[in-house]
Amino acid sequence: MTGPISARLCFVAPRAYGVLSGRSEIRHQGGAERQQLLLARELVRLGYVVSFVTYDHGQPDGEELDAGIRVFKAYRRDRGVPLLRFLHPRLTGLWAAMARADAQIYYQRGAEAETGLVAGWCRRNHRRFVFAAAHDGDFQRDLRFLESRRERVLYRYGLRTADLIVAQTRQQQQLLRAEFGFESAVVRSCWSAPAETPGARSGNGSDTPPTALWVGRLTPEKRPEWIVALARDLPQHRFEVVGHANVGSAHAARIAAELSAQPNVAWHGYLPHHRLAEVYSRAAVLVCTSESEGFPNVFLEAWGQAVPTLSTVDPDGLIAQHRLGGVASSYEELRTALAEALGEGAPWRERGRRAAAYVRAQHAPAASAQALSALLRELVSRAGSGASRPRGGGRV
Repeated sequence: MTGPISARLCFVAPRAYGVLSGRSEIRHQGGAERQQLLLARELVRLGYVVSFVTYDHGQPDGEELDAGIRVFKAYRRDRGVPLLRFLHPRLTGLWAAMARADAQIYYQRGAEAETGLVAGWCRRNHRRFVFAAAHDGDFQRDLRFLESRRERVLYRYGLRTADLIVAQTRQQQQLLRAEFGFESAVVRSCWSAPAETPGARSGNGSDTPPTALWVGRLTPEKRPEWIVALARDLPQHRFEVVGHANVGSAHAARIAAELSAQPNVAWHGYLPHHRLAEVYSRAAVLVCTSESEGFPNVFLEAWGQAVPTLSTVDPDGLIAQHRLGGVASSYEELRTALAEALGEGAPWRERGRRAAAYVRAQHAPAASAQALSALLRELVSRAGSGASRPRGGGRV
């Protein structure tokens, strides 16, 4: 099977309704959800019948949204009796929505309890299940980002029973093989140019004061305290920070207070995605301080606006290999490199131009969708023959 096929594919992405609908009051509009929407649009063009399962935000069930994609609602997050709501309405609502979607293949991204729930429904109903990683931590055996034993058990079950596992990078592919003994396929993360934004420009012009930009959630693994320290250590330079504090997080509240008090920092808190292009347009460099990542959407978005990246993580070594910015292994290296980036505009503007050319050539949604489609065609073919996924002797 080499050409487009007409197959029914459902993305089980509970938090994706804000991205799909454009309703900016729905605060969670993350990179994983945007990646799935970009893939979905391209797969529709290839002939797939695409649907999503999301949380219930009061929308009509089976609503048709972006590119003819139908959205089935599972449950409201605030409904149900504590302790019992895992079974109803969460399990029952999710499985009922998956049944109404009636797809041949179900795709779920990111390690969580839903991984096992989606896999379980697919196995009971003889459908194919695709799991896609959203972070390097999805393939680390300690699963430190999953808080409860139930989440870890369900996720491991889903990983073990997936018909196809998709990694973002070769590093993730190798990590999965080493930690769990499973094989995977790599599908590049994709990027699409945003709509024109008032005030946006391509790259950081010489007439704009150099600004360091940090975008992310104020969580410990992203080390936002480093951007606070950088602003204190480099008081002559300007910083902009986009990121919201998780409810009830003392760590996030402390970081937010420190950002607000720093005179050379403009802390925006949460911003709707359509406003990010304007923020990128003012940046000389995007700073990433994370301990680990997957393939951050913010890298692609920055590169698309000719903003180079100075980062403590380098997915597949792309930043160093293609000279898209700089890589630092310690806080001291990061501080030295950032002072150079903000003080020597011309070399870093060239890195930004190189980043813009790279992302357009290597991360187009059409190419990522074609790669995923080839894998899905194989799944459909195997389903017809009754063959199963070779599991590679996993150790889940």
